[in-house]
Amino acid sequence: MFYGNIENAIPEKNIICISPHYDDFLFFLGGYVLEMKQNNLFNTKKFININTFSRTNYQERDVEGNKDTSLARIKYATGIRFIEDLQCLDELLGRRDYVYRVMGEEESQVRGKSLNEGEGEIEMAFGSYENMGKDDFEILERMQNCILELGMQKDTAIVLPLAMKSHIDHFIVREAGLEAIKELGTNANAAFYFAEDKPYAGLLDETEMQQTMNFIKDNNLEDRAFTHHPKEELRLAFLHYPSQVDDVYNVGILSRSEQLKVIYGVNCDCDRIFKYSTIL
Repeated sequence: MFYGNIENAIPEKNIICISPHYDDFLFFLGGYVLEMKQNNLFNTKKFININTFSRTNYQERDVEGNKDTSLARIKYATGIRFIEDLQCLDELLGRRDYVYRVMGEEESQVRGKSLNEGEGEIEMAFGSYENMGKDDFEILERMQNCILELGMQKDTAIVLPLAMKSHIDHFIVREAGLEAIKELGTNANAAFYFAEDKPYAGLLDETEMQQTMNFIKDNNLEDRAFTHHPKEELRLAFLHYPSQVDDVYNVGILSRSEQLKVIYGVNCDCDRIFKYSTIL
């Protein structure tokens, strides 16, 4: 369903985004925040960003460096990406107008996962339960416990990734959220939402899109579409995350907005989020 009134897309006052990586708040909720600002509603919300996989060695366009898991490399890459994230969120949300938490988990390649190196593709480590190791399951359990605690908060929206394209880190956060939702059951006070992972959302092949649609159907997720601002989102991305983005981000984000515009039959740029329903 398309929500012409952005205020109704996420009615809860407190919004907690569980971000696998340093740029994910922007790509999960950037369009939502920008539309709230456009309608002078931004100050009705309070935002918390929880960065999950905050120990990183990744730098865009550095194939050999991304194989280095030494402490020196992690200090170097983590410092850069942490400051990039703060600078972006300062502009998007307002400096000191949000809470930022760090879980301190090791990112996929630091844990020994291989990045794909296909030409023209986003570098990422694919994964699912079939290729998760002991350390991955331990992270999932820690995340589940964190989300269980957050789920008891009232007037709160918890935003998780859909894990489109199955990045292993996004997958772990999504599944931790699902396990927490099931354990909480009707005792949950918070509402749970799943955001489309960008730029992956605009780069899916037919099989990957079907996998996403099956997940949405199997978990009775309710779509909530709204007006998007993809060009401003991209401006923020390329300004603040030079160590992360490349040209394929333009393709993924702009093409997804166009796809959703067609799906919902609207003239405006479009984004969406999904709400979890306890009625299954």
